[in-house]
Amino acid sequence: MRATTVSIVALTGAFAALTSGSTTGRPLNGVQCCRALKGILPDDTSLHNTTVYNAEYHDYWSSTENLNPACVFLPDTSDKVSRAVRLFTRLNCQWAIRGGGHSPIPGAANIDGGILMGTDKLNAIDIKDGYVRVGAGNRLGAVYTATDPHNVVPIIGRYEDVGLGLAVGAGFSFLCNREGLTIDNVLNYEVVIANGTVVNANSTSHPDLFWALKGGNNNFGVVTHFHLKTFPYNGTVYGGNIAHPESSFDQVAELFYDYYTYQAINDTLTHVMPSYEYIGATDVASAVSLVVYNAPVDELPPILQPWLEVPYDSDTFSRRTYGSLAKEEGSGVFDGSSVDQRLFSVFADREFLKEAWDIQLKWLRARKDVPGLFGVQVPMPITPNQIAQGVAKGGNALGLESTNEGKSIVVILMLLSFNNLSDVPRLRAEHNALMEQLVDLAKKRGVYHPYIMLTYSGAGQPAIASYGADNVARLWKVAKAYDPTGVFQRLVPGGQKLPPA
Repeated sequence: MRATTVSIVALTGAFAALTSGSTTGRPLNGVQCCRALKGILPDDTSLHNTTVYNAEYHDYWSSTENLNPACVFLPDTSDKVSRAVRLFTRLNCQWAIRGGGHSPIPGAANIDGGILMGTDKLNAIDIKDGYVRVGAGNRLGAVYTATDPHNVVPIIGRYEDVGLGLAVGAGFSFLCNREGLTIDNVLNYEVVIANGTVVNANSTSHPDLFWALKGGNNNFGVVTHFHLKTFPYNGTVYGGNIAHPESSFDQVAELFYDYYTYQAINDTLTHVMPSYEYIGATDVASAVSLVVYNAPVDELPPILQPWLEVPYDSDTFSRRTYGSLAKEEGSGVFDGSSVDQRLFSVFADREFLKEAWDIQLKWLRARKDVPGLFGVQVPMPITPNQIAQGVAKGGNALGLESTNEGKSIVVILMLLSFNNLSDVPRLRAEHNALMEQLVDLAKKRGVYHPYIMLTYSGAGQPAIASYGADNVARLWKVAKAYDPTGVFQRLVPGGQKLPPA
């Protein structure tokens, strides 16, 4: 009887605060917040240890995100998100926002003791003239499944199981050499800001917020829908993966460099995702790269033929849809393992890029006995045209236009997967030390670039600070205009936050 009385008192207080329109002085704990949320949106809120809760709270790409929220909230309309945000703001409830959940940073898309807001049911996909309206809870495979039959493609990622977080971070795509990053091809963000208002941010309505969301992550509101510009294509393109053995690595390094400095620049229909990988259990290293030509051809064109001239083990090249490519990229991607990732950037430099993988491979081999060890290096270029497209399409928050010196910037993703969550503290520290070693080497060689791509950043990496002091100040100005009490800094603590002003 006592527990029931306490619950009623807490819930009554919550409703009083909700209707008063003022923020309570003392924050409620997660359980109290969940009860208040259950009171106004009962069908969308699942309390601890219920069937829906148990299915959702550990549904993540990396086990480092397996936290324990007090409840799970799965809204299916922007209005419900709005009502919840107003409640959370007034009661000082902490929450996390989950899209695809494809980040290994603890707390980026989950929360201990707070409310997990999953966007899974915000999954509408509406094909329009020149764009597609996409709910924030969609995975990219579903988007390609919807757009491919219409012979149009948005500028989104390359893995079918990944969500839409790249659309507020940066984002590579099959067509990024021609059209720029994902954020530069968002036409409109439907976003719930701190006071619960649903805002359409685009080039003419709330353009300051529109700019900030193009790289600003979860610091300004809950994005519920994206309007993604679409581009016509003929229904198929040519591409797949090609696997080169370790004995070909010297030649593969030349292929990678040629792509950064020649292929991607001289033919913007090319797309390559260069990748090295190492499997500890078998002590086997290889280079497995996605190579695509964005046209309905029946073989790689001459500019990409060098990929077939270096001795290789296998390839999956064929004419296919974008959805087929995304499905292949998503197959076999570790799901539920423990993952750590690091990222740093350099100007394209032949010798440094070769040496960076040599050093990382030696480091991986020294840890081959770690259960489930799998290491990857993915050095991906941001070409001068990608940066120019960002400027031409209204600009973004990344700050690259003033720092690229007319050269390709290569963002180097270092990804480490292993079986045991207990190995995370040690391996994360050692992996970070490896990255710092490579950063120091890049600085000594004069090829270091400060940009840290948010969508591939790791725990503790200052991604938004890397945009530069002027852009950080501009982001804070937008944040104070739309969120004057700092709701999305205080109450949504996870992910890459704005650095101190």
